[in-house]
Parts: sequence; C-alpha cells; structure tokens
Amino acid sequence: MASILSPVPVLAAGGIADINPGLTLWTAITFLVMLAVLAKFAWGPIVKMLAERERSIREAIDSAKKERAEAERLLAAQKESLSKAQREAAELARRNQQEVEALRQELTAKARKEADELVAEARRQIAEELVKAKAELKAQVVDLAIDAASRLVKANLDEKSQRALVEEYIAQLPANRAA
Repeated sequence: MASILSPVPVLAAGGIADINPGLTLWTAITFLVMLAVLAKFAWGPIVKMLAERERSIREAIDSAKKERAEAERLLAAQKESLSKAQREAAELARRNQQEVEALRQELTAKARKEADELVAEARRQIAEELVKAKAELKAQVVDLAIDAASRLVKANLDEKSQRALVEEYIAQLPANRAA
C-alpha cells in the first residue's frame, strides 16, 4: 500500500522572515503600476474633491463668521433700540407726569379764581342787599317819623299824652315790621 500513497513532492513554504525576490519584484511593479494609474486617474479628482471640500468648509466658516458678526451687530442694534425705547418711554412718562401736574395746578388755580369770583360776587350782592335794606329801613323810619309826627299834630296833646302816644307807637313798631 505504500505505492498508493506515493510521496507527493511538497513545496517548501518560506517563513515569515524569508524574502522571495520574484514575489517582491512583482509586488513592487504592481504597486508602482497601481500608483501610476491612481495618480493619473484617481489622485487628481480626489485632490480636486478635497480642495473643493476644503474651500466649501472655509466658505462655510467665513459665512458663519460673517453671520455671527451680523447677528452680533443686529443684537447690539436691538439692545440699543430697546434702550432708546426705554429712555423714550421714561421721558414720555416724565413729560406726562409734568403735564398732569401742570394741568392739576391750572385747574386748581382756575377753581380758586372761580371761587374767589363767586365770593366777590356774593360779597357784592350782600353789599347791595345791605344798601337796599338800609334804604328800606330809612324809608320805613321816615314813614314812621312822618306818621308819628302826624299823630302828634292831630292829637295836639299835652306832654303826658304825647309821651303815652309815643310809647304806644313804639309798642306797635314790632307789629308793623312783621306786617
């Protein structure tokens, strides 16, 4: 049975550290051909694509910086606008308060003036009424004196009778005033 199993020549495999010059040469040639093909057909588009990508990233960064600067400028403008609006609101409130105070003082002065005018008018009317009352009183006194004189003349009485007549007339005075 030994003939059935004849020895097959076995190729000796090299070890890891063994260098095979033919294999190394063909590997180097294949590497250089692949390098030349890649350099001619792939390297240019890859480099171009990387350059384009780098440019687009740089533009995006520049655009982002510009947009950030614009946003900061707009924020500062908005803050300034808000501050200005607050100052204007405070100024408007202050002016309104001054106008309200001025209007209050004006109305107070007007009310005082009207009150003073009413008091002056009332005093004037009182003075007129007082003058009228004095004139009426004077007219009544004159009428009474004339009436008393006419009674004295009519009676032509002695002193005792005249005195009694005057006292009677004086007693009737309150009754005459009521009438």
